[in-house]
Amino acid sequence: MEALQTCKELALKKRSILQTTPLQYMIRAALAGVYIGFALVLCVRIGQYFYEEHSPVTYLVSGIFFGIALVLIMYGGAELFTGNTMYFTVSTLQKETTIGDTLRNWVACYSGNLLGAIFFAFLIAQSGIFHDIPMDHLLFAIALKKMHATTIQLFVKGILCNWLVCLAIFIPMQMKEDMAKMFAMILIVFVFFASGYEHSIANFVIFSLALAVEHPDTIHVAGIIHNIVPVTLGNIIGGSLFMGALYTYLSSNKQSTPVWKGAFGVRKILNK
Repeated sequence: MEALQTCKELALKKRSILQTTPLQYMIRAALAGVYIGFALVLCVRIGQYFYEEHSPVTYLVSGIFFGIALVLIMYGGAELFTGNTMYFTVSTLQKETTIGDTLRNWVACYSGNLLGAIFFAFLIAQSGIFHDIPMDHLLFAIALKKMHATTIQLFVKGILCNWLVCLAIFIPMQMKEDMAKMFAMILIVFVFFASGYEHSIANFVIFSLALAVEHPDTIHVAGIIHNIVPVTLGNIIGGSLFMGALYTYLSSNKQSTPVWKGAFGVRKILNK
């Protein structure tokens, strides 16, 4: 499958950048946090108008444009942790990279994404965009909802989220036109956002924004950790097992004899 070859090549390129110019790699990873921040601020500001009217379509409207973040990341040369869970699983299962390469990439990319989220939240706080927002603002409502889910719910929603995010990366690899790729990315990411699944890096941005401005006492570090840990583990499972490992297996050369061929062979023997 061509997309798997692309995943492997991207993993090798990312490994090379991290080994030769680690600072450049960390900046690329930080950019992913910033780009997600750009999209989330847009989503929250648009959604707030509907939230104030208690509209049932608030989260649907908010998520329409969140896929722009993935477009910025993919075409802007940024490094996203959740996508790398798929890339490096494919390359490691194909023995092009090692488990050590994979873990080094994941730690570096995850750290860079977090730094980018914090940096972006600092800039937004200084800009005054969320200055003096009410304590029942949509930004805080989203953060609180994420903090109050159960651990197993967060873990499973993390799996489902990165399964879709990696599909939003994987499927466009099989398309030729850039506009078609962008549309597919935005559409599939909208599915995860509107469904209420959990993305660890997007959550970093939401929580960083909520903490960077005057916020309710109910938003605290303990609640953030309660969310981030199971969501991150779920994201890893969704990207590595349900995308990287699954498609590597489905594309393997070791194929069993199709059932219809086996049945046809038995019939020929019996007719002799």
